[in-house]
Amino acid sequence: MSGRVGDLSPKQKEALAKFRENVQDVLPTLPNPDDYFLLRWLRARNFDLQKSEAMLRKHVEFRKQKDIDNITSWQPPEVVQQYLSGGMCGYDLDGCPIWYDIIGPLDAKGLLLSATKQDLLKTKMRDCERLLQECACQTKKMGKKVETVTLIYDCEGLGLKHLWKPAVEAYGEFLCMFEENYPETLKRLFVVKAPKLFPVAYNLIKPFLSEDTRKKIMVLGANWKEVLLKYISPDQLPVEYGGTMTDPDGNPKCKSKINYGGDIPKKYYVRDQVKQQYEHSVQISRGSSHQVEYEILFPGCVLRWQ
Repeated sequence: MSGRVGDLSPKQKEALAKFRENVQDVLPTLPNPDDYFLLRWLRARNFDLQKSEAMLRKHVEFRKQKDIDNITSWQPPEVVQQYLSGGMCGYDLDGCPIWYDIIGPLDAKGLLLSATKQDLLKTKMRDCERLLQECACQTKKMGKKVETVTLIYDCEGLGLKHLWKPAVEAYGEFLCMFEENYPETLKRLFVVKAPKLFPVAYNLIKPFLSEDTRKKIMVLGANWKEVLLKYISPDQLPVEYGGTMTDPDGNPKCKSKINYGGDIPKKYYVRDQVKQQYEHSVQISRGSSHQVEYEILFPGCVLRWQ
């Protein structure tokens, strides 16, 4: 059984009833604690009641600390609004919202020099909540439950600048936040236009992803436009990605909905550098040498030093 509403085994039904009883004290603080909501936490922890309860209670504290109930009305700093790429645009064939992450033009270093990491994470929290609100709107509109989101990662232009240590660490924090507080909300993730460097980048963030999330990632090849059209109607897919959707002014990239980022002007910078912590550091005097040994886990690894 899938562990979803309408497809529960007797043991899963019993676990759901017990789970609701165990967490009834915090349910009034949550937006819509129906069976669909509770089953997300149970599936995320393989119907282990103790682990599911601990996860949900931690989420309740997260909502309090971050004021999540009011976060959708929060406005990020100007530089984040203008240069943090991505956006919600269209719906898949099941009515689930589609979110785009545009990796290539993203100036990760510029963002971290112009805004706080907390503001960047808060912006991503706001995006998650807005997507859930859109799921709720789609549920009412379609007369059926919509509770998941389709993601499209456009990796054209992915380069070494995106593997900058502070940027990877910040993205890792976001992924941990997403896994811990928005379980079972990812339907599938399409990776398109992935360069040769993609396996290296993926292996850097892979430790932050649950096994279930990894299974939902589809790295598409040269026929990626045709594949997307199997899951998304042409009128819900921008022309840029193989569909027929455009902005009212005819823009094929739908820039009114998707932010394509770009290099951040230095006038926005509020600091000269981002503090970095390394596991190992050594000072080498002029003319001397220092030998290090590393285990290469897979072909194509990139070695970098600063």
